[in-house]
Amino acid sequence: MKRLLASLFVFFQFVIVAEAQESFTAHGSTLLYTPPDSSNWFIVNNGIDERSQKYLLMFQRKPIEDAQGRRVHPVIAVICEPIKEPLDVIKYSIAARVQVPFNVKKVLSHQEGDFSYSNVIGYEGEYQKEVLHKVLIGHMRHEQAGVQIICDSSDGVYDQVEADMRSFMRSVKFK
Repeated sequence: MKRLLASLFVFFQFVIVAEAQESFTAHGSTLLYTPPDSSNWFIVNNGIDERSQKYLLMFQRKPIEDAQGRRVHPVIAVICEPIKEPLDVIKYSIAARVQVPFNVKKVLSHQEGDFSYSNVIGYEGEYQKEVLHKVLIGHMRHEQAGVQIICDSSDGVYDQVEADMRSFMRSVKFK
């Protein structure tokens, strides 16, 4: 049967495209993710910060010019940090939100299909810093690790990167 299937694949020249799942291990957990399109996004940081002991994976988008002629560089970042206290994902999220305030417009969840991992809570929001920024935020907990996913873009180009950001957020899970 396997030979027959292999022959059919060769005969009809089927090509099976698999998502390029990548990973990193930090604080006792392995995080899996599908990177954003490498023709538009590139890694600007990938490793442990010695001072904070947080693992930072950050993608930056090639610049997009907004209506005012500004070159905007949207980012997708993952911060993985050690958590010693037995915080559930809600308490972890509250602690993380205090450090980086933004206005919540909508709560995101696994149940609504925003994430593939279930021990997560997320937010669609915005903040003002020179210009209006739109953000997608995810907070995850797994064993001794806490993870923040931060997707940030100015409002003027958000519609051009939102799909990439949402796709990345859905791809993140623990091994």
